[in-house]
Amino acid sequence: MTPLLLSKLAVLFGVLFVAMFLRIPFFFSCFAAAAAYAIIFPGAMPAFVFAQTFVHGLNNQVYAAVVFYFLLGAIFNYGGLGDRMVRFANACIGHMKGSLSHINVIISIVFAGVSGTAIGDTASVGNLMIPMMKKQGYPAPYAAAITQMSSIIGPIIPPSAVFVIIASMLELSVRRLFLAGLIPGILMGLFELVYSIYISKKRNYPCSPFAGWKVIWKELKECIWALLLPVGIIICLTVGIGTVTEIAAASCAVALFLSVVVYKEMDFKGFISAIMTTARQVASTLAMLAAATVFVWIIGTMNFSTELATFVAGLGLPPAVLVLIALAIIFVLGMVLDSNVITVIFLPVMAISLKGVGVDLYHFAVLAAIVNGMGLNTPPVGSLLYLTSQIAECDPLQTAKESIPFILCILLLVIILVFFPQIITFYPNLVAS
Repeated sequence: MTPLLLSKLAVLFGVLFVAMFLRIPFFFSCFAAAAAYAIIFPGAMPAFVFAQTFVHGLNNQVYAAVVFYFLLGAIFNYGGLGDRMVRFANACIGHMKGSLSHINVIISIVFAGVSGTAIGDTASVGNLMIPMMKKQGYPAPYAAAITQMSSIIGPIIPPSAVFVIIASMLELSVRRLFLAGLIPGILMGLFELVYSIYISKKRNYPCSPFAGWKVIWKELKECIWALLLPVGIIICLTVGIGTVTEIAAASCAVALFLSVVVYKEMDFKGFISAIMTTARQVASTLAMLAAATVFVWIIGTMNFSTELATFVAGLGLPPAVLVLIALAIIFVLGMVLDSNVITVIFLPVMAISLKGVGVDLYHFAVLAAIVNGMGLNTPPVGSLLYLTSQIAECDPLQTAKESIPFILCILLLVIILVFFPQIITFYPNLVAS
């Protein structure tokens, strides 16, 4: 790399990291970095390109799916659909040791089929499950840890707002990426369930008397339509009934009908609350994407991605090893940077480099999303770590300590997926054929 390229990178990333260290929102940090770059290197970025790139960053119809998936998760939260699923799961397995721990993971797997985000999953499941677990005698740090670790399944099982963003940044098919995340997401839940069962028996976590088949049947009738909604979404994605955005919009309409007409849980105030929650999430996400487009455009004009791809190809390492190195970098960055920053800034650069050595980008995108999600649970930046600890009213460091075995389980799964990419690519390839 030339000294000029290195100096440009130093200015761009230096200003970005300093601004973020000062807790300036990512949206403004990106613009500050771009402005500093334009001032220090005159002519490198004309003012009209700055504005044009910012607007073009939102000129992607697939972002409408992000809006609808955020809304779908909010409707599930305010419409009481999640409560019904918890009651049904508790009736089924409440008699097992550590049943609430297992239910936490199972509900996150089901809720992943509608929320599409880890934060949405945590907000819904955490506020419901953590108080229940504490009341039954579970340690508060463990209740927070199992909640935050199961919540990262949300962005992996379709539909996923994170995958919509990754697909747009890497120019991949959203539908195919959704399908690629299905099996790994389910495996994440199974790996966490195995540890949950083990630790529940070891620590003798509490259970409830068997509710009886009549209660199970009653609770099933109460939540059957809520359970069928995520299943219907996956079937529509698999069969190809409509675009990703159309399926998202239809799912919102069905969820709203269930909440208002069938279950009568959502009133006008609840609907407005769901709209306001969605608006805040969408505004911050789209602002981030617009700013990131400007940042990525600058990196593109430097030919940095080409230089990096040439360097990576020259290493002569096997693709699997290069993927592991990239994932290790993402894991470390996740400890100090927001996951959104990694998604929109670093993933595109890494993807171009790995594509040049024959790595399947769908395979890498799913793995990157899993590892990036773990950054939400690690100090000092992990937003889920502090959110769940706040709900559980416990020390975040104790929550982080309880999370370590779950993180090791997911890392073991990641290593398996790296060396057996067919686990990820099998289902989308099967559907495509």
